[in-house]
Amino acid sequence: MMRRLYFKILFHWCVALVVTALLAFALVFLLVKDGHQISVTASVGRTALMARDYVEAAADGAAARHEEPGAVLRRAVQQVSRNTRAKVWISGADGSPLAASFPGEVRAPGGAPGLSGRYGAASVAVEAGQNRLTYATVPLAPGTGGAEQAWLHILTEREPGRFPHGAFAAGLALICAVVAVIAVPLSRHITEPLNRLQGSAVRIAGGDLSARADVRGDDEIGRLGAAFNGMAETVERMVRAGRELTANVSHEMRSPLARIRVAGECLQGALARGDRAEAGALLAGMWEDIDEADRMVGRILQYSKLDLHAPAPATALVQPSVLLNGLMKAMRPLFGTKRITVEQEVEPDLWVNGDEEYLRSALKNILENAARYTPEQGVVRLGLRREGAEVLLEVVNSAPPVAEDDLERLFEPFYRGKGATGEGTGLGLAIARKVVLLHHGEMGVENTPQGFRVWLRLPAAGA
Repeated sequence: MMRRLYFKILFHWCVALVVTALLAFALVFLLVKDGHQISVTASVGRTALMARDYVEAAADGAAARHEEPGAVLRRAVQQVSRNTRAKVWISGADGSPLAASFPGEVRAPGGAPGLSGRYGAASVAVEAGQNRLTYATVPLAPGTGGAEQAWLHILTEREPGRFPHGAFAAGLALICAVVAVIAVPLSRHITEPLNRLQGSAVRIAGGDLSARADVRGDDEIGRLGAAFNGMAETVERMVRAGRELTANVSHEMRSPLARIRVAGECLQGALARGDRAEAGALLAGMWEDIDEADRMVGRILQYSKLDLHAPAPATALVQPSVLLNGLMKAMRPLFGTKRITVEQEVEPDLWVNGDEEYLRSALKNILENAARYTPEQGVVRLGLRREGAEVLLEVVNSAPPVAEDDLERLFEPFYRGKGATGEGTGLGLAIARKVVLLHHGEMGVENTPQGFRVWLRLPAAGA
C-alpha cells in the first residue's frame, strides 16, 4: 500500500512539473511571439535597406568611372552576401536575374502571409519556404544596372526563427528525470511516517493496545501521529476501564445475588415448616438485596453514560447555591436520622456554565457521601464561594481521617476505602469527579484538622 502511495506521489509530481513547463512555454510563446516577429522583420528590413544603399552607391560610382554595370553589380552583391552571410541577387522588372552572389537557379521562396511585413521600402517574409528562412526584397533606384526597374533580394542562409523542438523536448525530459530523482527522498520522507503509522494501526487492530506510532515533527504528518497516539491512549484507557468496570460489577453484584440465593433456600425451608414469621423476614431481606442491586445498576449506568459524553457544552447558566438549597431540603431527613449538624456558608450570586442535571447529580453524590460517613451527632460544613475566576465548593465532615494511600483511590469506581461499612457502591465520588471534569473543573479530597474535606472548582461564568 505504501509503495503504491509512493509511486502515486512521484507520478503526480512529475505530471505537475510537465504541465507547469508546458504552461510556462505557452505563456512565453504567446507573449513573445508577436514582438519577436516584429524585431526580426525590423532587423532584416534594416539590413536590406543598407544593402540597397550600398548597391546604389556602387552603381553610381561605376557610372562615373564608366565601368561595365554588370560587373559592378556582381561585385556589389558578392560583398553584400559576405557581409550578411546570405544569398543575394538583383532581378529586373520581369524577374530575370541581373546579378547574383551564387551560381545556379535563382528563385524567390514563398512566405506565409501571416508572417510577412514591411520595414520602410523593404518587404520582409519571416520563416519563408520549406527551410523557414527569412527573405527580404527592396526596389532599387531606376537606372541601377541600366534597368528601368530592378529589385534587390536577400535570402538568409541561417534559420534564426526556427524553434528547436527536439532540444526543448530533450531538455524537458532531462528536467523531469532530475526532479524525479530529487523526489525519491522527498516521497520517502512522506511515506515512511505513514508506513509506521499504518503498522501501529495494524498492531492495535490485532489487540496490542500499547502500540504507538513513532512519528514526530511539527508538520501535518507529525500532528497526525500525535493525534493517532492520543486516540490510541484514549482507546486503551477506555478498554482498560471497561474491563475493570466489568470485573468490579461482577464482584459487587455477586454479594447481593449470593444473599438472595441463600435467602431463597431458607425461605423454601421456612415455607415447608409453615413458619410465616421467618418467611416474612427472609422475604424482606430479599427485597432489600434486590433494591441494593437495582441501585447499583442505576449507578453503573450513570457512570457509563458519563464515559460516552464529550465535555459538557457551556451554554446554560447554573446557580450552584440554588442546587444546594434544593438538595439540602430533600436530604434533611437523611441528616436528621443521625442528628448531624449542617453548617452552611453559601454565597448566593455565583454562576457557572454547564449542564444543570449533571451538576445536581454530582452535588447529590457528595452530600450523600457526607451523610453516610459522618458519625452520629457529627458536623458537616458546607461552603460555597468565589476564588478568582473559579467557584469553590467544599464539604467538610467530622469523619475520621482516611489513610493517605486511600485518598486518590476514592475516585476509582467501586473503591470504598479500607474499613468502609454500611451502604454504598463506591461510585458516588467517581461519578461526581467525572461530571466536574466534563465541566472543565477539578476535584479532590484531603484530610484536615476539621475533618475529611471534599472540594471542587468550576470556572465561573464569564471568567
